[in-house]
Order: sequence, then structure tokens, then C-alpha cells
Amino acid sequence: MYLKYIQIVNFRNLLSAKFQFDEGANTIIGENDAGKSNAITAMRILLDSSYYYNVKRLKETDFPFEFSEWKGHWIIISAFFDKLTEDDKSVEVCAEMIPENENADFLKSYIRCEGYNYGVVTVFIRPNKRIRKALYEASGTEEFEKIRKNIKLTDYEFVYTARSQVDFTNPEVYKNIVGDIENKVYSDPDNVDMSLTGSKIEILDVWSHLSVVFIDALRDVGTEMHKPKNPIRRIIDAIQSDIELMDLETIQEKIRDLNATIANVRQISDIGVKIGNKMDDIIGMVYSPDIMLESKIKEDLPSISRNLTISTTSQHDIELLGLGHLNMLYIALKLVEFEYNRNHEVMNIMLIEEPEAHIHAHIQKTLFDKLQISTEYTQVVMTTHSAQLSEIAEIRKVNVMKIDGLHSVVMQPCNGLDEFGEKELKLNKIKLSKRLEKYLDAKRSVLLFSKGVILVEGDAEEIMLPSMVKKTLGVSLDELGIGVINIGSVSFEYVASIFAEERLRRRCAIVTDLDAILENAEKCKKEAADRGKSRKEKLERLFGNNKYVQMFYANYTFEVDFTNIEKNRSYYKQVIEENYQKDDTIKKHKDCIEESEAKRYDTVISVANYIGKGWLAMSLADDLDYNVVIPDYLLRAVAFSGGKSISDAVLWKMLKYTVKCNEEEDISDIKDGIQCSNSLTEQNKILKLFCTKFPETMLSKLVKYMEENGDR
Repeated sequence: MYLKYIQIVNFRNLLSAKFQFDEGANTIIGENDAGKSNAITAMRILLDSSYYYNVKRLKETDFPFEFSEWKGHWIIISAFFDKLTEDDKSVEVCAEMIPENENADFLKSYIRCEGYNYGVVTVFIRPNKRIRKALYEASGTEEFEKIRKNIKLTDYEFVYTARSQVDFTNPEVYKNIVGDIENKVYSDPDNVDMSLTGSKIEILDVWSHLSVVFIDALRDVGTEMHKPKNPIRRIIDAIQSDIELMDLETIQEKIRDLNATIANVRQISDIGVKIGNKMDDIIGMVYSPDIMLESKIKEDLPSISRNLTISTTSQHDIELLGLGHLNMLYIALKLVEFEYNRNHEVMNIMLIEEPEAHIHAHIQKTLFDKLQISTEYTQVVMTTHSAQLSEIAEIRKVNVMKIDGLHSVVMQPCNGLDEFGEKELKLNKIKLSKRLEKYLDAKRSVLLFSKGVILVEGDAEEIMLPSMVKKTLGVSLDELGIGVINIGSVSFEYVASIFAEERLRRRCAIVTDLDAILENAEKCKKEAADRGKSRKEKLERLFGNNKYVQMFYANYTFEVDFTNIEKNRSYYKQVIEENYQKDDTIKKHKDCIEESEAKRYDTVISVANYIGKGWLAMSLADDLDYNVVIPDYLLRAVAFSGGKSISDAVLWKMLKYTVKCNEEEDISDIKDGIQCSNSLTEQNKILKLFCTKFPETMLSKLVKYMEENGDR
């Protein structure tokens, strides 16, 4: 039995989120404030007995910020457990989770283990029945809002149920259960559809068979180890019945001897005598009890276990270890504790925030690998910012969070990925998810953490594009949230397939060459042109209807298209001077670049082959300045992949940089406007004026392409 899904509705910035997990180690990744900690908190509210979250702890800020009014709304957290075996069913509480009849429609959007039972446990945080009844009776009237206005947090209740089989993230399901609050409609609490909400369950019974441990990002391992219920104490509790009686008796006898030895120390016994004499002086010998000072070290194993601690082989206290070692030690102890307790509990879940804290990059990867082997007795869910962990995590066990307005959405990169690979890419014997895990080991963090992605086929675009953007617009691709991934080939379809409505809902721009035929150019190859045409047809077939993927083509190749722009030829000539020795060769190549398009094509390709495309790109990047012109297809790719993440504030920064770099232009009115503008409306007017007056600048073109994409 393991936790397969968590649905979270109306909790903080998780308006409607579904997380998918698997056995072993799972990760939740995302940008800052995406809601990773909120997801862990929601899981704890439902499953963690040590985190009893009741009405007294409920806050107004636990409801979504985008609600105009939180009052009357419900918070719903639901856990879907899969792979319930016959042994699990023998536990009464597990049997109570299993629906009597499986709902086929409900399971259509769920991946689960065939041949096993599944169970569902849900918590509804909702107004009490009196309030719900009043709202129902006032539906459609002005009285509805009056009742709603007077709702307090103390009017809410926590109700736990089992066996519900609905997708709570579906807005229509929420309306059926709660009502259409914004239109003054509320559901009848006396006519509850139990197939939607499930039947009530005693959550304490669930908690008694479920062990959940939470390891905070800001953990104090030293303090945790001194708590009464630390991992060592719980391990001792689990093995107590396995210790031989003879060993226990030996320990107890030695403790009794130790107590007697301590009590017989003359200085200690003298203290007891003096206390007795003082009592005699105070109340007299008739009323004074016999007093003695003795050692009372307890002989029972739980008491003994309180004195057990971990030390290093050099006998140093563990507090002297570094924070990284302490973190790893604590995680190891919890895993051992779970291993000993697995016969006493149905399942164990370890929730870890940022396990990478204070841990060296290489050790992070080792730690994650070792967490994978705990599948039999522990399921791990961790949040992380670590590029190292995201690179080695199995894609099918990754949940990616992104901010979308005032709330966050959750995405699973592998959702339907293998089916896409089998149907569209004809990968009958190979799982696309497995291929991507191997291929993206070194680049997965860029793919998973970026707001948008540009896929390029070689070193030239990977090196030059970031440099051109920085020089012409004054911001880096990192500031725009755009990641560039060098595919190292033209096999874009494997990586691009991750971007889709059901997987990663982020934009992916594919940048590739058509290698078109140019008449009279000797370096043109018909075979390359045929491959370019075929590649375009394939990409259009696979992604033509995918709003998250768009293709951008160089008519020839990057080097040729770059140099076909007149302003860019000086940079190429500079590279020729730096990399060739003979004056006549340098002159010949520089002259050819200014001749016919065919001559220029052959020269550019010859120079690229001689220097090497990667080295050529680095040389070009070193010489770039503001006047470089980004080829149109590349600038369009930046506009598409950046999307709405290129905010007004970022565009304003680009404008100020552009104006600063254009001293020779007649832009005094723009400069004056920049100095005087205080509001966003004024800034947008100035930006629009600039784009109208100077339409050929990179900024103006970027804004134009963003408008064409519907991002402004």
C-alpha cells in the first residue's frame, strides 16, 4: 500500500491541484512561492497524527487569495492509496477505505496498479451543518450574503470520510458538493450524495496504522534527538519484545547494583543523614519520617532508552558534527525506525523539505539513490530546489509546480508520455520516459525549472543566443526564465513531447535549420535540404496543434542566416582576422562575405568548418555589442518561450537599457518620459511610443512578436 495521489482544493495558493506519487522517493519541484510547502502542509493535515490541524489553527489565509470572499467555501484534501493487498485488507481501517464498487469513470484519469484494491480518505473543512442549512434555505436571496458575511472560522468543522470516488479538482464536482456560492446557491446538507463525499470515518483509526514523519527544511537535529519520542526511542519501543529476558534481567541487576553503589557513597549518604537530622530539628523525631538519599535510575527499558544516544567512533558528541552530517544521520535514523516499525503499521510516509540543506552536491545524489531502496517500507515525498536532485529523480516520480496568476498548478511530465511515444513516435519496445531520463540527466533541471524552454540543435545557438539577448536587450535569458537546451542533434521530438496540456504546461520553442538549397552555392547539399524539409513536416505533424510547442526555422543554418544580416558581417570578419594567419586568405574571405549570397554562403560554411562551430560561436560572442541583430526566427523563439514571464517591469528595464545604448538616436522625448514616468500606464505609453518611433530595434520587434502571440 502506498500513497498514489493527493487532491487539494482551495488550500492557500492550491486552488485545484492533483499530485501523483509512486513507491520509493518522489520529488515536488518548483520556483519560490509555488506552493511546495503548502502541499506538504495539506498532506500533514490529512495524514499526520502529530499535526492535528483543527478549527483553532485554521486561518483566513488558508483559503485562496483570489477568492473575493472565503466565507462559505470548503477546503478539500483527499488521499488515494493504491496497491492495497489482502494483508492490508485484513486491517479493518484499510477495509473501510476500499470502495464497495469501483467507479470506472472516476478511474479514467487515474493511473493505478491493476489487480490490487485502492482506498480513499478525505477531509472536508467546511461550515457546520447549521450554517450550511441556513445558506441552503437562503439560496437565491439577499439573505444569503448576510448569512455568509457573519460566518466565522469557529463555524467551520473538520469531517473525515472514506471511499469517495470523484475528482475534486473538477469545478463541476465542487459545485455538486458545495454549490455555486458566487451565484448564491448552496447545497442541501440534508441531501448529501455519499457517492461524492464518501462515508464518515474515524481518522484516529487511520492515524494509528499510518506513520508520517515530517522533516523540516529548517531542522534542528540536535534538538530532535533530545525529544522523548526521538527515533532511537521509537526503535527501542519496536524491538523491546524481541530482547531476550535474560539480557533484560542482567541489565536490571546491574542497574540495581549501580543504584546501591551510588547510594553507599559516603558523601551522598551523609547528605541524606543531614536532611533527616534537619527534619528532626524542624518537626521533632515523633513526626519526622526516616529520610535517606538514594539513586533511582529506572530499570525498565523505555527509561533506559532515554539515555541512549549516538556518538562518533572518536567518542565525540554528535552536536560536534557538521549540519550536513547531522541531516543525513537524522534521515538514516528515521529510515531505520520505519524499517523496525513496518510490521506494526500499514505504511510509512516520510515528508522532507529540501533534503539538500547543508549537503554537498555529490552526497545529495548518493542520498537520493539510497532513499530509492526504501521502497518496501517507506515512501518518501520531498520538496527541492536542488538541480542535482532534479537531475537524478525519475521523471515519472516528479511533480512540477508553477505559479499561474494568484494560484499554482501541478504538472506531471510523464502523464501519458509513454503512450505518446508508442503512438506518435513508434517506440514500441522502448518507454519514452525511460529514454528521457537517461538523455536529460545533465539538463533536466533546466527543463523542469525554467518558465519556458528553447531547444536548439547545436553549440552555435546555445552559445550565441544568450549573448545576443544580453547585448541587445540588457537582460539575460535567466532573468526572463528561459532555459536553452542543446539537443546535440535534430531529435527534438523526444524532449518536446514533454510539453503538452496533460504534462508540462510551459512553452517550448524548437529552433532548427532547414538547410535550404541556395542556387550557385557549392556548399549546399540536396541531402541536407531534403532532411530539413522532412524534419519540418515531422515536427508540424507532431506539434502543429500543440499550443505549448512552436517551431522556428533558420532558412539555411545559423551561421549563414546570422551573416546574411548586413550589420552582423563585421563580427564575422573580426573572427576571420582572429583565426587566420595569412593576409591574403583573410582578405579573400572578408571580400567574399560582401559579395553574392552564394559566395557568402560558401565562405561562411568554410570558415565555420575550419574553426569549428562551437569555437566560432565563442569567438563571435566575445565580440558582440549592442548593435548586433538577432536573426528574426531566434527573436521570435525568445518572444514565444518567454510569454507572459516577460513582464512590464522587465520590458521597462529593456527600454531603459536600449535608450542608454542609443545615444546617437533622436530619443530625447523618450528619455524625458523615462525620467518623469511613475505609473505603469505612463511607462506603457512611453514603451509604445518608442516601438512606434524605432520599429527596427530588437526591443520593438520583441514587443511586436509578443503582441502577435497574445502575451500583451
